[in-house]
Amino acid sequence: MSDVVSLRNQTSPAELDNDLPVLADTRTEILLRVPPQPHSLLRVSQVCRSWRRLATDPSFLRSIRARHNDTPPLVGVFHNNVYEGVQRFTPTAGEDRVFDCPAHWRVLDSRHGRVLCLAMARDAAPPLLVVWDPLTRRCEQIQMPPDLTVYDYGKLSGAVVCRAGGGDGQHGDCRSGPFLVVLLIGREPRALVSVYTSKTGSWGEVIPFDGLPTWSDIVPTPGVVVKNTLYHPVSGCHILAFDLESKAFAMIPHPPEAEWMDVQVVRLDGGRLGLVVADIFDFSLQLWAREDAGDWVQHWTVQLDTLEPLKLQPRAGDLRDVKLIGACDYGNVIFLWTRFGSFMFHLDTMELEKLSYDSTMMLGGTLYPYESFFAPSR
Repeated sequence: MSDVVSLRNQTSPAELDNDLPVLADTRTEILLRVPPQPHSLLRVSQVCRSWRRLATDPSFLRSIRARHNDTPPLVGVFHNNVYEGVQRFTPTAGEDRVFDCPAHWRVLDSRHGRVLCLAMARDAAPPLLVVWDPLTRRCEQIQMPPDLTVYDYGKLSGAVVCRAGGGDGQHGDCRSGPFLVVLLIGREPRALVSVYTSKTGSWGEVIPFDGLPTWSDIVPTPGVVVKNTLYHPVSGCHILAFDLESKAFAMIPHPPEAEWMDVQVVRLDGGRLGLVVADIFDFSLQLWAREDAGDWVQHWTVQLDTLEPLKLQPRAGDLRDVKLIGACDYGNVIFLWTRFGSFMFHLDTMELEKLSYDSTMMLGGTLYPYESFFAPSR
């Protein structure tokens, strides 16, 4: 024992100081392996002061985002079913924070850590748009463009788009960067689009498009952004493409095999436009990808009743209904409703994961995934 004490007493403060960078590097390597979900970083930051300093260090946060390919994790989903006592946000497994979304806010879109809501006034005042960051509780109110105030707000669609990243869709944590708000409304043959930019704090002129096909309406559900183009669903058999740079429009027809079927527009890895098709008669899903030449290519078809846990359910015809209700911007994940519950479906692994939330969400309304990195506050 005396030999051990003697050896310890021979270690000088200078030698200990030389070891500190090594210890810091070791802590960094350990914490970089922590899952990127906000609740994980929050718990890490509460261990001790040194871990908190590291977990809130900007360079560490950049490293953890890069380690996960700038793909923000899914924190939870918002929905617009408003009932007394029902939470408008459902966290994913492991998350314990619930965001309070007011009943008079209608969620229009969620992307890059921001949620776009239409706040309906309780009196005769016109509604406002709210760009909301639930993690930081920051809200930015935006007046509606005057040229759209005469339309039915129930049919209004919108998108919030980060402008800090590149065209490859990899944005990292851009909640403090510039953004656009795109509003769309229309019924054949005309669609109207208005674009707000946070850099100037103003709306541009309303842009008309007289190319909607017969029997087509702008569907009030979220679209997807692929590179510099917003792709928005249109009722019927088409997708409306709006170039955010040139402000040009294009109509993209569905694959002939998917005409008049329930579809979900998705952004696939590699910056490609994808289309998930639900066949309610066959209780199956199809994945199509749009190639650079403009052709749709079918990648696969999967029977839902061959996948766990749906293969354990009865196969009666009217119980095999399926409805597509949302998609993540990242991670190749969509959401679907069945009479046996609502599920996350992973397009790359073809795995189903049942969502657990209040029974009022079983109605099959649109889900708005909230994906975000999180930096614990200092």
